[in-house]
Amino acid sequence: MENHYDLIVIGLGAMGSAALYQAAKAGATVLGIDRYAPPHEFGSSHAETRITRLAVGEGPEYLPLVFRSHEIWRELEAETGQPLLYETGGYIITPADSEYTQHDHWYKFVPKTAAIAANAGIPFDLRTPTQVRNHLPNVLMRDGDQAGFEPSGGVVLCERAVETQLALAQKLGATMNLNEPVVDIAFGEDTVVVSNRGRYTADKIIITTGPWMPGFLPQPENELLRVTRQVVFWFEVADPAIFSSNHFPFFLWAGDRQEDYFAIFPMTPNGVPGLKVLTEQFVDATDPESVSRKVTQADIDSFYENYVTKRLTGVMPNCVKASVCLYTSTPDEHFIIDHHPKSERVVVVSACSSHGFKHSAAIGESTVQWVMTGQSQIDLKPFGLGRFGGNHYTSPESSCPSAYPIYSG
Repeated sequence: MENHYDLIVIGLGAMGSAALYQAAKAGATVLGIDRYAPPHEFGSSHAETRITRLAVGEGPEYLPLVFRSHEIWRELEAETGQPLLYETGGYIITPADSEYTQHDHWYKFVPKTAAIAANAGIPFDLRTPTQVRNHLPNVLMRDGDQAGFEPSGGVVLCERAVETQLALAQKLGATMNLNEPVVDIAFGEDTVVVSNRGRYTADKIIITTGPWMPGFLPQPENELLRVTRQVVFWFEVADPAIFSSNHFPFFLWAGDRQEDYFAIFPMTPNGVPGLKVLTEQFVDATDPESVSRKVTQADIDSFYENYVTKRLTGVMPNCVKASVCLYTSTPDEHFIIDHHPKSERVVVVSACSSHGFKHSAAIGESTVQWVMTGQSQIDLKPFGLGRFGGNHYTSPESSCPSAYPIYSG
């Protein structure tokens, strides 16, 4: 049949580019469709770098995914000669006493991460504020805060990773239709994808549309997803060598309240000539069509005064770049990887809840394995829709949760 594929991947950001590449690598006839031309700046897979860490305090179910993702990044580097992963190490800092409760993301996050790391054999060192300040004098850590350092953590070049996987997928025979919004999916014996340019059928479909995912799910499932606007800043620094990825790690730095959160990213070679920093907000919801992508000078000045000056020295007020990014989150902040509520032939992969990129390479591989063979080498069951209640198709029952070690040094 004309325009028929083994698999169609809708959305070609972090998860979609990985799925397209893995499907093509497995020999499937595969079509990837995206409303823009990735890597682009309208979704959740841009802004130069993403933090990665093997000691994932969000839960042990993530460790096999991030471990395998690190392997895949290295495999891609070996094949292309392009660096993707910088193992800079990284700090997690949380207050010893705060208003967080056990239901909050940052509640006892350092000791929780330390326990998960110890159980998995991942190096993770608890450090005092004095030790952190001696290591990095430009970091203004408070006395009384808790810190943990993971030497195996680092940053991934997110846009390059997307671009690399898409290029390799095409080289392996994948078809890519870019700047082609999908307007409908007809569920039935022949699953039909309708875009603004054509109709395509497939045996299986994977939907990885990030902040556009609510438009691909029916009620009440679409109400599980909440899209929020985030702003990323790059500030000029007095001495770039101090913040270089050669010796400056990342920081995930929780303050006394959720709105005090602050993240610092090391400066990578040939990157934006500024230090990437950000906070997060989950109060105001938006959507990818109406979100404001403008960052004002007032936004820049406020962020610099309220966040940068209180955590760092050696960072100048001149903002060399600012970018808007979108998070898509679930109520429990964990992923959704499951059948579409209307069809066993369609799988949805969202939402990443602000911590998905470091897992994306392995999620693409595991989801393609599950869709094509009925089982995956990494257990995807924890990410099923069933945990929210209601009647759903079963999540991947045939997973093999012990196929990959957690850490091997």
